[in-house]
Amino acid sequence: MSEANQRRCCRSADGALGVLLPEVRIANTFMSRLIGLLSRSSLGLTEGLLITPCTSIHTFFMRFPIDVVFLDANNRVLGFSTMIKPNRVRLAPRGTKSVLEVAEGNVTRTGIRLDDILIFD
Repeated sequence: MSEANQRRCCRSADGALGVLLPEVRIANTFMSRLIGLLSRSSLGLTEGLLITPCTSIHTFFMRFPIDVVFLDANNRVLGFSTMIKPNRVRLAPRGTKSVLEVAEGNVTRTGIRLDDILIFD
């Protein structure tokens, strides 16, 4: 069953970071992945977009910079890229299955680290 446009809460599995993002939208259909954040003029500090499956991202036609977190099949953080300006491309590290797009600066603000496991519920 499609979860497109449903909202989830993102938190760290160990609970150390608490709730990272209370409003994560899931993009897991062709159309929801295609549109992504293109229709948005900004992304709030409490918001995110989980794109799955996904092995690379682009910011063509976007109006604002973002941070991205690359996740494996178990939602373990494989890497991240920060301050990605519009009209850029980022290839994901090997093993990436999903990408979490967040507001610019949110990777640092939330304290997300390599090998953290994220839970979306």
